[in-house]
Amino acid sequence: MTQEKKDNVVGIGHNTNEYSKEQYAKVVNSLHRVLNFSRQELSRVERFLDQAFTKYPLSNSKQTKLKEFEVHESRQTGRDIARKYRSFTDKYIADIEANAKEDGVKLELLIIKKELEGSDE
Repeated sequence: MTQEKKDNVVGIGHNTNEYSKEQYAKVVNSLHRVLNFSRQELSRVERFLDQAFTKYPLSNSKQTKLKEFEVHESRQTGRDIARKYRSFTDKYIADIEANAKEDGVKLELLIIKKELEGSDE
């Protein structure tokens, strides 16, 4: 291995595999994007559902009360965003699980899920 290639490798924890900085950066960036998207979408869901619950725009009681159809629209918007987020994460999780299976990586949550399913029977 050349010196240039050795400088490009980082060790991660106690793992015996070595990953390049580019691979590690790709994983970190991907996780960062998902977490930022999660925070943004959950804030939107919270705002719309809270607005539907309080029946005031942006949950501000100093503003005029929302009309009944606006309350239902706000609730439905919150639910739609939650559904969209769930479908996004389902796709992302399926991709991660497929890649992990392909690479022979055991995902802790899948192991726990299988153990729980086995104990229910």
